[in-house]
Amino acid sequence: MLKNIRSGDLLPAIEKTIDQDRIMRWAKLSGDFNRLHVDPEYAQQTSFKGTIAHGPMSLAFLNELMMQCFGEGWAVGGKLLDVRFVAPIRPGDRIRIEGTVKDVQKKERNYHVECELSIKKQDGEKAVVGRAFGLLRAEEEE
Repeated sequence: MLKNIRSGDLLPAIEKTIDQDRIMRWAKLSGDFNRLHVDPEYAQQTSFKGTIAHGPMSLAFLNELMMQCFGEGWAVGGKLLDVRFVAPIRPGDRIRIEGTVKDVQKKERNYHVECELSIKKQDGEKAVVGRAFGLLRAEEEE
């Protein structure tokens, strides 16, 4: 978890490789077998020109980053806000889940932390953007 957090700090990034097998495992986990995600032949005929990862998979990656940084404070008081999917994530993409601390407010015995989050593809293109509010207990910091 983060210690001595300040505005401008970078969150420790997470990198993942997306392949069709990972997308299929997400489909089984979520029960979402939309052909756009699981049927390459069908997806080739759409405007996406191939399969794409499920949006909620990206949300899970953002949650993973915040959980890694804020632990229990994320689990009990964290919120993802203003998340936008701006480019599809496709099989073969190597993604980087990252964030920057935008604001830190001490309230009672906790720090309320606002972060700007993104998922970027290997070429630097943003695929997902959003904000999050996390909670860091002051006693965890010491």
